Amino acid sequence: MGSTFGQKVFRSKRQEALYNASIPGKYRKAFEKRPFFFFGLPFLAIIGLSSYWLSGLTSVRYEKHDAKQCEIDAQELIDLPKRKFDMKEEYYRLQGIGLDDWEQKRVPRMKGESDNVFD
Repeated sequence: MGSTFGQKVFRSKRQEALYNASIPGKYRKAFEKRPFFFFGLPFLAIIGLSSYWLSGLTSVRYEKHDAKQCEIDAQELIDLPKRKFDMKEEYYRLQGIGLDDWEQKRVPRMKGESDNVFD
C-alpha cells in the first residue's frame, strides 16, 4: 500500500530547526544547491582513486603469471628435445621452397555419406 503523503517526513518547526543544524541537515541543504559538488565529484574521485589503487593488485597478478611462463631451469633447457640440423633443409625451409609441391586430395567418405557434390 502506498502512503498518501509520500516518503517526506513531517517535522515540527522546532524539529526542522534542529535537523537543519545537524550534519545530515547541512549536507542535504548543500546537496540541493550543488548536487555535482556534493555527490558527483566524490563519486568520480572514488572511482578514479580505486582504479589507481587496484592497478597495483592487477599488476602483481600479471607479473606472477609472466614469471611462471618465463622460468626455465638449466636442467629443463638441457632436457629439451633437439631436432637434427641439416643445412639444406634449413635453406629450403627459409626460402619457402616446397610450398607449391602439394596436391589436393579428397577425404574418403564413409558408406552412405553424401559427397556434397553439386553437378
